[in-house]
Amino acid sequence: MTKFLNFKFSMIFKPIAIAASLSLATLFAGHASTAAAATTVGYTNYVTDSIDVPVRRGAGYKFKISQMLKSGTPVKILEVDKEGWVQIEYSRGSKTSRGWMPSSMLQNQPVAKERLKEQMEKTNQVEEKYNALKLELNTLKERFDTASTELSAIKQDKFETTQELDRLKAISSNAVALDEENKAMKLRLNETESQNAIMREQIDQAEDTVKRQWFLTGGGVLLLGLLLGRFFRMPTKKKRWGEL
Repeated sequence: MTKFLNFKFSMIFKPIAIAASLSLATLFAGHASTAAAATTVGYTNYVTDSIDVPVRRGAGYKFKISQMLKSGTPVKILEVDKEGWVQIEYSRGSKTSRGWMPSSMLQNQPVAKERLKEQMEKTNQVEEKYNALKLELNTLKERFDTASTELSAIKQDKFETTQELDRLKAISSNAVALDEENKAMKLRLNETESQNAIMREQIDQAEDTVKRQWFLTGGGVLLLGLLLGRFFRMPTKKKRWGEL
């Protein structure tokens, strides 16, 4: 991600640095380029931006002026004489004309006004690209922050999941032992229930036996009491007929 951001910053500031270098080079080299105009046959030059330059009918100031060209007018060099006069070809509307002017009045690049306009257009384009890249960079930063937050949440979930998995592994490792213990406990429970059932039957039988014994004992005691009362009853005097 750091390499990507560095690449983005270089893409943003590199065009600005290049544009600034070009601007400074243009400003410092403007006059030098004007003084050393490339007056070469077949190349297009431009009328200097200092004044409106007269075009003469011949190579010299003695010839009449046939036209006045505005600064920045593009002309084509046809011939250069030893005196420093240049035969040019230029267009005015749909008409093409020829004439002569001093080579000192020509320069091999557009006038400063045109260069400034072109440079401003380039600068505006660079600024637009810079703003677009800056916006894209902000968007990428926001996405990076969001991704970092999501990554932290995923790491936390992974940690918790790992802990839970370890716990389940620990539990599952004892599953066989727990199953065996469960079976043994069920077996012991069944045995205990069987013993309880037997004991309940024995208790019920014992209660019946005790009840019968108590019944028989009570009956015997009652019978014994009746017999004793019969044999040991006190004799009573017989009443006579005349006694009440």
